[in-house]
Amino acid sequence: MSTEKYGIVIKPNSTTAKEIALKVIKVLTKYNKQPILEKESKENYSDINTIDDFNIEINPPNKIIVIGGDGTLLRTVMREKTGNSIIMAIRAGKRGFMLDVEEYEVENKVYEFINNKFTLVEYPRLQPIFNGETKNCAMNDIVIFTSDGSLVKLDAYYNGDRIYGVDGDGIVVSTTIGSTAYSLSAGGPIIDPRLNSIILTPLNPVQLHIRPVVFPYSGYIDINIKDDSGNYFINIDGQEKIASRSKSSLRITLCDKPAKIARFRWWESYYERLFSRLLSYW
Repeated sequence: MSTEKYGIVIKPNSTTAKEIALKVIKVLTKYNKQPILEKESKENYSDINTIDDFNIEINPPNKIIVIGGDGTLLRTVMREKTGNSIIMAIRAGKRGFMLDVEEYEVENKVYEFINNKFTLVEYPRLQPIFNGETKNCAMNDIVIFTSDGSLVKLDAYYNGDRIYGVDGDGIVVSTTIGSTAYSLSAGGPIIDPRLNSIILTPLNPVQLHIRPVVFPYSGYIDINIKDDSGNYFINIDGQEKIASRSKSSLRITLCDKPAKIARFRWWESYYERLFSRLLSYW
């Protein structure tokens, strides 16, 4: 019988992430599991050369361990196209709000991951369709933002009903877990991730009466860019940027492949972690 393989993704150019990865490799080997390094991670850390690699976009393993920050996790989820891999997230940095395992817990939590002693949380993602072309799903948010400082002019709709028009820097469409990212910085509400909602948050609108709006996941959002809008780009989870001009359309629906994250005590300390990593000043 072949040895079960565990993928490892490491934040690039991080001494801390590399040190944690070496600990993870040691633990997996101890329990007779085969660690395999994601191709880009292997290129970034060429001195970790004793294990095989894998291409996450072509042949991802059933279980993947991500070591880094929120960006590393978001990029991994976006590149894992099958939606079948279960991801364990280890924090290697100051914030890393979405990563719930700390460095000192590595041995215990990797052991629990191996033995399926975790809660599988499936996070809904958003599917952007830009000018009829389907793009990568977003776990956090989809942002329309000015590319040259001029006004972005758009109309926003929910299930075909007009919500409002926005003249400003753009707009953020976020998931509940993404409510604590760009949307929060733009004045949007913090939404408990156990609620299934989509948050629409305008960015610096000229219309001062416009406020964020929260909708059910069950519907779809249309953002229509007007003829006289300035240039802009669409940013998907901070990982993919699409430059565009006026007169275009963006439809956002629910992605059919949620992100599968292994959680250990996610809800036990959720609000404490929310305050310490995001809301407190340091």
